[in-house]
Amino acid sequence: MGEQWGFYFDPDDCMGCNACAIACKNRHDVDEGHVDWRRVDTVPSGSFDDYQNYEETNVSMSCMHCADPPCEKVCPTDAIQKRESDGIVTVNQDACIGCGYCEWACPYGAPQYGDDGLMQKCNLCLDKGPGSGHGATSKNEQDEPLEPACVDECVGGALDAGPVGELLDKASEEAAERFANNPTSVIVEPSSEKTSAIAPMDVGTKATDGG
Repeated sequence: MGEQWGFYFDPDDCMGCNACAIACKNRHDVDEGHVDWRRVDTVPSGSFDDYQNYEETNVSMSCMHCADPPCEKVCPTDAIQKRESDGIVTVNQDACIGCGYCEWACPYGAPQYGDDGLMQKCNLCLDKGPGSGHGATSKNEQDEPLEPACVDECVGGALDAGPVGELLDKASEEAAERFANNPTSVIVEPSSEKTSAIAPMDVGTKATDGG
């Protein structure tokens, strides 16, 4: 099995500017309006009435490329695949029937539906365009892997992508511990000052067969 690829996100560096979401749309020629492969949500903390302790955290989200994707399990045509070569979850639009089961199963709102009625979503920029990830060469075998547009255009440097083992090099101890118990392929820093970096953990760094 190839090494799992994923994302790294530090909410302390996210300004909520939505440059990541716009860059994603532009690169993949995603339909305008409600179709968002990546979005920035604002998560409140505390009581709004207690304004001195009220805080908001910006969270940039896309497909989590889960270790055991619930979307893959419910797809009746096997259009969704957790790739063994790099762990990226892709969709074969030629096999998709637009039933919406994956949208209902995903807890992160990753599956999106464009004007053609077919599912599309983040493929970690394996290639460009909706459905382009299916059948693409493994990230681990590409000579010059395309950097995800969201990472390339992130103003604050909050996002990164690559082999999970390399991303763990920059992660704090707390983020790495959370990732070890995390069924996704996204390393998220706590929304506070980072602690010391740690060496890569041999946890979740190998792509798994999602089925």
